[in-house]
Amino acid sequence: MSPDPVPPLALVVDDEPVTRLLVKRALESFGCAPVLEAADGVAAQQVLRERPDVALVLTDIMMPRMDGLELLSWGREAVPGATWIVLSGLETFDSAVAAIRLGAFDFLPKSPRKEEMEVAVRNALERRRLVAERERLHGELQRKVRELEETSELLRRDLERAEVIQRALLPRSPPSLEGYCIQAVYRPGQHVGGDLYDVIRLGERYLAFYLADATGHGVTSAMLSVLFKQRLVLVDPETDLVLPPATVLETVNRSICQSHAAPGLFLTAVLGLLDTADASLTLASAGHPPVLHLCENGETRLIRRTGPALGLAPDAQFRQERLQIAAGDRIFLYTDGLLPSGSEQDLQRLEWVLSRPLSSAQEVMAQLDLGAAAGAERDDVTILLIDAHAGISWFDNGAALPAAAVPAVAPPGGEVVFYGETENAAYLALRRRATWMHCDAFHETAQAVLDEGHALVLDLSDCEYLDSTFLGTVHELVARGGVVLTGVTPGVRALFEELSMEQVLACIREDVPAPRQLYALGSGSDPAAVRKRILHAHEALSALSESNREEFRGVVESLRGDTG
Repeated sequence: MSPDPVPPLALVVDDEPVTRLLVKRALESFGCAPVLEAADGVAAQQVLRERPDVALVLTDIMMPRMDGLELLSWGREAVPGATWIVLSGLETFDSAVAAIRLGAFDFLPKSPRKEEMEVAVRNALERRRLVAERERLHGELQRKVRELEETSELLRRDLERAEVIQRALLPRSPPSLEGYCIQAVYRPGQHVGGDLYDVIRLGERYLAFYLADATGHGVTSAMLSVLFKQRLVLVDPETDLVLPPATVLETVNRSICQSHAAPGLFLTAVLGLLDTADASLTLASAGHPPVLHLCENGETRLIRRTGPALGLAPDAQFRQERLQIAAGDRIFLYTDGLLPSGSEQDLQRLEWVLSRPLSSAQEVMAQLDLGAAAGAERDDVTILLIDAHAGISWFDNGAALPAAAVPAVAPPGGEVVFYGETENAAYLALRRRATWMHCDAFHETAQAVLDEGHALVLDLSDCEYLDSTFLGTVHELVARGGVVLTGVTPGVRALFEELSMEQVLACIREDVPAPRQLYALGSGSDPAAVRKRILHAHEALSALSESNREEFRGVVESLRGDTG
């Protein structure tokens, strides 16, 4: 038998000294060390209580005071890590079978031959090793599963917050343009997506707009679309002249190709320049789905791609097409998530929906979101509709809608922190009791909004209570600037006053418009980040007054020691 790296500890239990000695010497020759002895079950119990690390027990059945079956029944509970072999004579064969049923690994005849004993002991110890290895692997698997679950939760939370940050890059409200109505709807397929759009007023004469769609899904495509936005130059910096769409796409294409060389990464885009002086529209399309020009007289024109997708070839050339826009005409742009097949039948259906009188962008989305209707994995979907007639312009980025577009959506019942948008500010609403468990998601989202230079509204109209971590975090955000509070209840105001939060009290407003739709933010977070958030919040409160410093001294000192 191959030696064990750690010699197994064994116990021989028999009332016959000669048998004990023979078995002990055999076990020692097999590599067991030390080999302990006991004359009966009661003595063996005492040995096993003192040495619960015994790996192997060989016991006789017929013994005074306590027989082997009683010992085995007790030992399977008291020393679960031990492996048992019973020794039996012919007259106790039935008892040996009963011992196997109680959990013994094997049985041997009394005065066993050394070869028989070696096989039984080797098999018993091998089984014990395999059981221990199985338990070790099971524990390792459980640990890995926990790690994967924790990583998955962190990724899910990061993607949710990345969606909020990405949405902050989208235009909040359309520019004012007399005689035109501009509508947009944006829906990411996952938490973050590769679609991006914007509508930009260039002086008094021009309106530029674009729609871009990066290949793939998730963070990679989102970053590629952000790169496109960063490299897009619409006005010549030297002459201040508005650049033609084809020239803009050629320039941004070269820049993207120089910035990355990863295969398979590209994006499609369509760029339009509306000249309000002569009602002309110039379009250039980089591998994008067709733009629809629906004329007031009932004719429809498709403007297909005028060059390849961006990021494929640095020397790509682009054409552009010029349209004349008459009163009542419609220009419709979309990403391929709206019509996944791109078939002529789908285009005809799109044309029919757009031809209906006063059909809005949201109605088009509802009737033509074929990817969602088919039950397939949903792609990002963005549409942009420009009507050559007066009307209400609005952008639906999944958060704020005009009052006339859709009814308000009530928030779900169990969450605490909600996000929304108005035309002029981002909006964070707290519901019920806001405690440290939800504060990290609240703080990260608020920081992202403020980092983008946007105004932030904190709505406390349905908030019953803020714990000290939330109070300190609100003070930190207000101290940064760009934050107002609305709907502060008397109870929460009393907390502000009690903790000398004068700067927060000075930022309370009552006439702040609310968004039409809210989205709940998750509360999961990394424990280390939570501890730091609690510490920073209490440090902020402690700095406001001497009474605060005394009240929170213990908390701050304890947290500093933990985060040390």
